[in-house]
Amino acid sequence: MAEIKGILLNGWVKFLSNRYGDEAVAKALAVLSPEDRQLIPIRFMDASWYPYDSLRALGNLTRPLAAKSGGDISGDVGRFMAEHAFTGVYRSLLAHDPIKQVGKFNSIGTFFFRETRTLETEMTGPESCLVRYRYLAGAKPTRGTCASLIGFWSRSVELAGASKVKAVHPKCVTAGADCCEFLLEWPPFKA
Repeated sequence: MAEIKGILLNGWVKFLSNRYGDEAVAKALAVLSPEDRQLIPIRFMDASWYPYDSLRALGNLTRPLAAKSGGDISGDVGRFMAEHAFTGVYRSLLAHDPIKQVGKFNSIGTFFFRETRTLETEMTGPESCLVRYRYLAGAKPTRGTCASLIGFWSRSVELAGASKVKAVHPKCVTAGADCCEFLLEWPPFKA
């Protein structure tokens, strides 16, 4: 069964509370379907595993909140989740060099996700890399998932020392591709 670690889900909920306030989040939660509400406990345990469908439920919680403020916030959610994980209890997963951080992506992905996908990375230059996801059965991404991943991996490289990371998504499973690819580029790193 595809699963995700609670630290990332807590990061998402904290992002929503910071941006929209606890009261607005509680109201949005109250109108979710019973199935979605069951997937969103009062608090996720950081080190525990939760169904991958919790992401879908959080997406359903986020949509009406984001619609009121306009725009897609998926990338911001991903950036916040990385910040939440790598500056908190799991800061040991953060390298202090962008290239070394890219080298840790696979183990980081395995640490936070179980039975969802395979992850491959490839350095495409001294300041760029390709991140490739091949999803397993039971873990279907959405466009929001992809935007969140762009934010997550971009922020991860920035926390490792890169700045002004730019990302593109040349291949996407939601558009019929066999995998999702994310190309990240950043200006030269100065140690």
